[in-house]
Order: sequence, then C-alpha cells, then structure tokens
Amino acid sequence: MNNLLAHQRFHFGVYGVLIEKGQILMIKKSRGPYKGTYDLPGGGVEFNEKIEDALKREFQEEAAITLDTLKFFEYNEYFSEYINENSELRKMHHVGLYYLVSATFKSIKKDSDGHDSLGAEFIDINKLNKENISPIARPIIERVIQNFDKK
Repeated sequence: MNNLLAHQRFHFGVYGVLIEKGQILMIKKSRGPYKGTYDLPGGGVEFNEKIEDALKREFQEEAAITLDTLKFFEYNEYFSEYINENSELRKMHHVGLYYLVSATFKSIKKDSDGHDSLGAEFIDINKLNKENISPIARPIIERVIQNFDKK
C-alpha cells in the first residue's frame, strides 16, 4: 500500500441526539481527530449491520442505554488532518448520519468504553460551545438547539 494512502481514513458512522431536561447526552473523546472534545454517542457501522442496529449497539456500548425510538435527522461530513498517538499525520474524511432518539433508562455508563470514549454524561446544552464540541457534531447540535428553541 502506498504510504500516502496508509495515512488516509474514511469513516462512516451513525450518531444519536438524546436530550433530557435541557441536557444532551455526550461522550468525551479519548483519541483521534476529536480527542478531548465532546461528541454525540455513536460510531462505525459494521459489515452486514443495519444502520439503526449500529446506533442501538453503540448506545449500549458507550452509555448502557437502550433506545426506544430513532428518527433520521440529518447527515454531515467533515474533512480533517490530525496527529495520532504515534505522532503521525493522518487525514480523515468522516461522514455521519444523525438521528433524534429517545430512551428509557435509570442510569448511564460513565466510564470508558475501551475504544474512543472516556464515558458518557449529560451536559447542559448552554455549556456547549465551538471549542468543546467535535467539529462534525457542532452543526448538528446547533440545528437541534434551533429546532428546540422554536418549540
């Protein structure tokens, strides 16, 4: 494989927006281009896995939450360059499908998932800003907030 291609990555993922009492469920990223920022729960779709099944699986893995409803909201894509944990320059093309979701739960998983999440937490929507949200999730969260403000 050509060395240039080895440093390029295409990622296709599915993510959910869960809002409860003015707070939005977020995960803190532990690695990759969004390291140190809040991102929406979700992740990659596995081969032979339906998109909505992938979202349900990711919510279980990252937050220990079983989803009740899923409604497609929007898609977004983001191009980035970042330095990985081996100090190598990486280029990424990230495409995400975003769903508005609801769930019934008593608690959430607040510890690491062992992959790229340091844990899930509900964050007051007003405490999110462009510095602490992953750049791919930022426009989605802004649109969701605008829609909630109109209700």
